[in-house]
Amino acid sequence: MTGPGSRVRRVVGAIDPALGVLAFIGFISQVGISVMLPLLPLYATELGAPPFVLGLLTSSFAVTNAVGQLGSGFLAERWGPRRTMSGGVGLYAAMNALIATAASAPWLLAWRSLAGFGGGAMIISERIYIAQAVQPARRAFSNGIISAAQSAGSVAGPAVGSVAAAIGGLRAPFVLVALTSGIAFVGTLFLRAPATDARRADAADAAPEDPVPVRALGTLLVANIALLASFGAFITTYAPMATTRLGWSIVDVGITFSFFGGGSILLGPWLAHMADRVGRRPIAALAPIPLAAFTIGLVASLPQPAVFALAFVAGGGLTAFSAAWYALLADTAGERRLSRTFGMISAASTIGIVIGALGAAELWTRVDIAAGMLLAALMPLVACLAMLVFTPPALPSAT
Repeated sequence: MTGPGSRVRRVVGAIDPALGVLAFIGFISQVGISVMLPLLPLYATELGAPPFVLGLLTSSFAVTNAVGQLGSGFLAERWGPRRTMSGGVGLYAAMNALIATAASAPWLLAWRSLAGFGGGAMIISERIYIAQAVQPARRAFSNGIISAAQSAGSVAGPAVGSVAAAIGGLRAPFVLVALTSGIAFVGTLFLRAPATDARRADAADAAPEDPVPVRALGTLLVANIALLASFGAFITTYAPMATTRLGWSIVDVGITFSFFGGGSILLGPWLAHMADRVGRRPIAALAPIPLAAFTIGLVASLPQPAVFALAFVAGGGLTAFSAAWYALLADTAGERRLSRTFGMISAASTIGIVIGALGAAELWTRVDIAAGMLLAALMPLVACLAMLVFTPPALPSAT
């Protein structure tokens, strides 16, 4: 008879050791990002940035981040994801060090925009490395571990940033971001080349060029755009609605994110492991439902404990979707086109944030803020529908 402890040891023992390094890189990087993000508008305002420049800080970073993802997808085919990851993290660290020295809002905008290239390269290179380094049958679980580590960093970051700003002013958090990114850069130097890289490359070169699975890739793209549109709509409406309509405090707004991160950490890896066991497509189709329930709970003005509980489950659902989605993308892309496909699909998906944010703002203006929040509830259901009609390639690990 096999006990739970034996099963856990078997699961952990099957993980590539590089996954631990990647999880550390994801955690420490996200700590830095979460330290900086809440304070960036305040820092920009201190430097004299008008509202228009505040908008440019977000939009320009999104554009350069997408370009970084796209370019890294192609460069990883030539140099490998380890090098593009190191380059991306290093660039991000350097730009945040310069942000800490910015003398005016235009310099802040310039350094923040350049940081987007590094951030995009870091995001996509990490996922490409996972696809190449781990066994195909464990891709969802491995992606879930990385997402959970990043969520842990997101939970820890804001508190650290607040303390840093209180002690050293608004420049101090960006020095801290440069430091954490520098540590992550050192971590990338300890990543080894996947043992199967050469064998996979030889097999890909010897195999005939398969037709591009346009329908399957398009379906995955639609699903991810829908999830990111939900994120854009949620970020646009959540804090204003919670504070003005529901009467929450700023602390309550932050606590919700903590519950969200807790669900990602505690539920996400288990659900991702289930995706490898019972099927990635079913998990990806079901995982967005808690996200829709969470936003509907806000619109319905449910009691705060109920909203926190829904946020916890939604955090696990988001991590499960991301893990299953990346695993399905790797299976669908195939070895020959894996890196470039990751770059193109991930970069194109960022349009979802723009669609969601602008759509929610328009609904807020023309109808009501609750209508904008309902857009955040609708988009996960679109992702569910896309995954239900998704036709995976003829691979055992993709079903």
